[in-house]
Amino acid sequence: MIQRTIWAATAAFLLLYAAAPANADMARLRDGRWLPKNLHEDMGTADAPNDDMLRRSGRNNLDLSYDKVKVRGASESAGSIAGVWSTTAYANEFFRNGELQGQAGAWEEAADSFAQAAENLKGAAREIAMWKRVVVLAETGDLDLTFQATEELLTAFPKSFYFAQARDKRARILLAKGKAPAAKAELDQVIAAPGMNARDYFEAKLAKINFFSLIPAGADVKKIAAARSEYERMAQEIKGRSGARTEAAVQMLKASVGIGRCLVYEGQYDKALTTLTSVVNDKMSVLDRSLLARAYAGMGDAVFAKVKTELKSGAVKKEELARVQEQLTTAAMHYLRTSKFYVEVAGDDLFPATAGLARVWATQFDLGGDTDCALGKRAAKAFFAAHKLLPRGEKKRLFTSEAKMFIDKHRSACAVPAKKGK
Repeated sequence: MIQRTIWAATAAFLLLYAAAPANADMARLRDGRWLPKNLHEDMGTADAPNDDMLRRSGRNNLDLSYDKVKVRGASESAGSIAGVWSTTAYANEFFRNGELQGQAGAWEEAADSFAQAAENLKGAAREIAMWKRVVVLAETGDLDLTFQATEELLTAFPKSFYFAQARDKRARILLAKGKAPAAKAELDQVIAAPGMNARDYFEAKLAKINFFSLIPAGADVKKIAAARSEYERMAQEIKGRSGARTEAAVQMLKASVGIGRCLVYEGQYDKALTTLTSVVNDKMSVLDRSLLARAYAGMGDAVFAKVKTELKSGAVKKEELARVQEQLTTAAMHYLRTSKFYVEVAGDDLFPATAGLARVWATQFDLGGDTDCALGKRAAKAFFAAHKLLPRGEKKRLFTSEAKMFIDKHRSACAVPAKKGK
């Protein structure tokens, strides 16, 4: 699945240098610092520089690569960079048009604009324009054009700042075409690249586990345990690599999420919940919303699976139903965080979280004796929402059958009596 990208260009950028021709560049680090260093204090808590800051930052001073990013003599690991801005790019009319068209969802038009901008730009400005073209082409769903655009970027900039992201997109495209060995080779190029920053190095390792080793629920327990071991080994590698604990802090948390999800599949629900809770409570987790989306989906799975196991055993007494309902409400809240609050970054976790929410509410409806019709209606709506997320196929057919059974039950239990005389 090609993930969606959130556009964050400000109006100040889009109007930048309507009259003034000066060129400048800036970079923001994940810890909130800014380059050039002399402007850090002036930026405060801003997420993006305004036109005045860019004017003051200097001329054509941005140097990008997958190992280092340099701005006016200052050098930082590429893995510590949260964002880069090239005024040369934003001063280009085609580039500005591409930003506006991307924000409006006009992906094909934006791709054309960024292509034209790249023809007129050089250095970092051109590299940024070429990457933006990759991003908007991915949104069109045209796998071949997107793949070709990544090829053009990597040919023009063999050590591109976007090297790892481009290889990741190529891997996803190849997987979608059923070319798993070629997809794995793309990720291996990131891992083997000399001097690759720790963030992107470990992100590629995570992708390899997620794409090729992670086993879904219901699979052989030994295979799930083997996938968990891969996550654990990666976490240990991060701890043992100099500087990686900071630079790859998010990737460490992602590995923990992988471990937690495997523990759910293995039936170790309490341990899974402890692991996943530690992720969402970690201050570094706010750096990646998709990480939180996946963690909360896993927490919902852990709580719901534990309740289902308890109910299936027949050990729940009537006086314990209130406790069980409360636990199910907790599971629903976790799923809601993924399916509503983090919906734009939930990716492959969106359907499982939405379906999980529907099933939790359906279970609560059943436990309540089919009397809470408002709750049943919410469950039915969640089933409909999850159904729409699935493409045609056997999985959708089976889910449709499940959803229909509940909806028919809800309609029967909550039918509105006809008025007299009608």
